[in-house]
Amino acid sequence: MPHYEVKHRSLLTLLLVLPSLIVLGTRLLLGTSLPAITATHWSGSAYPDGFTDTRVFVTVCISLAIGGAVLGFISFSLSHKPVLHSLLLFVGGLAAWTSAGLFVSCAVPSALAGDPTQALLSGGFTVLSIVASLVGLLPVWIAGVYQQHAKESQAKRRQRVAKAQGRDTSVPVANTATTSSAQGFNQTASASWWFWLLGLFPLAMGIVMLTVLKGDDESETLIMLISGPLFVLILTPLILGLCKIRVRITEDQVRVSSAIFAFPLRTISVNQIKEVRSEEILPMEWSGWGWRFFPGGSAVVLRRSEGLSFDLEDGKRFAVTIPDSQRAAAILHSKMNRV
Repeated sequence: MPHYEVKHRSLLTLLLVLPSLIVLGTRLLLGTSLPAITATHWSGSAYPDGFTDTRVFVTVCISLAIGGAVLGFISFSLSHKPVLHSLLLFVGGLAAWTSAGLFVSCAVPSALAGDPTQALLSGGFTVLSIVASLVGLLPVWIAGVYQQHAKESQAKRRQRVAKAQGRDTSVPVANTATTSSAQGFNQTASASWWFWLLGLFPLAMGIVMLTVLKGDDESETLIMLISGPLFVLILTPLILGLCKIRVRITEDQVRVSSAIFAFPLRTISVNQIKEVRSEEILPMEWSGWGWRFFPGGSAVVLRRSEGLSFDLEDGKRFAVTIPDSQRAAAILHSKMNRV
């Protein structure tokens, strides 16, 4: 059974322990100013939608934070079981950081108001709780075990395909193609229909924020007035721009960009490439759909399809889904042999 290395252990330990310290530190700093009853904002509304005994609330939050850290530490010893390791680290990190964000966003407004019924949740605390939950996803991302498992799975799949085809795996498939090194490559790839709908979602949300929704107070209204244009002018072009991409091979580099808005996604010089292959790109082996980043590499994955997989000289990896990838790999191999 393979044993995968858990990377960045010191950073992972800090990320798992920090939520407990945040809950305890916040409780100590608030001291007697925290009332016996804490106002809760489960729905995200500015006004309280529930009230909880402070002692129970503190106990639950600190228990979740410590329990999440324990699950994370247990996952360290299960790196030989990548799926179980990733699941425990995901659940542990998310539970720990969500509880810390929830405690701060509920306890601090209650302490500042004095009277729990008057505890208003400002937009800043809402953003804080969301960011805390997102930080909880970092441990499984930076541990690198799933990425190592995915890389090994890809290598085994290539070996099985090569064996079925009766060819030597030491000889790249692309080298069997007859391709002039001077020949260029310019292809586009389009995402599935649901990805296009996803790109239109922030546009619709931005329009609703600017024309329909009104905040409960001035701060929430201001947040919507700021968020609306950001959704329309930044988030929408970014997601829609990923719905169709272009891969172009020039004399000395590979350039991946948006085929709609033309903003660059990745540029790789030929002398940076250690190995390039044409293979089937599975989204979940490259951290999902879209423009993905993970420890040790990145990918532009629109769907499950053929594409290019790169191993770079700096030890990092990159993948992009694109039609006619075998010809592209042949062109790159020809250029690499000339360098």
